[in-house]
Amino acid sequence: MTDDPRYRPSARDEERRSDSPLADAIEMSVRRIVTAIVLAGGLIGIGAYFSGEDDEAPNYQVTTTSDGRIVRLNTDSGSIVICQDNRCWVMQRGSRDLDDEPPAALPKQEARPALPAPAQAPDNVAAVPAAR
Repeated sequence: MTDDPRYRPSARDEERRSDSPLADAIEMSVRRIVTAIVLAGGLIGIGAYFSGEDDEAPNYQVTTTSDGRIVRLNTDSGSIVICQDNRCWVMQRGSRDLDDEPPAALPKQEARPALPAPAQAPDNVAAVPAAR
């Protein structure tokens, strides 16, 4: 070594003193546990980072009708699902080519003439059931 008073030997330069084999075993196992915890935290962090690619949750609009049906509209795909009494069915399949914004100017509809009022049935005619 050198005789320079400013030189201080590092822990690597000194020979390791062993208090006891039990102390060495405990120290080694503590180091392994700490290393395992650090690695596990890093892996969890990496997994959380890469799982966040699709952060958007699906957007739904839900409403109910007067007869007790529940109508759900998926605003991302445009699909419509209706449920009643724990049974559901798809009314409209989604379509990915839906526009996000309405057109600037909607085409004008032609005015339709009003339909005449229905004629009153005579009082002496019995009601006929509808055909199936």
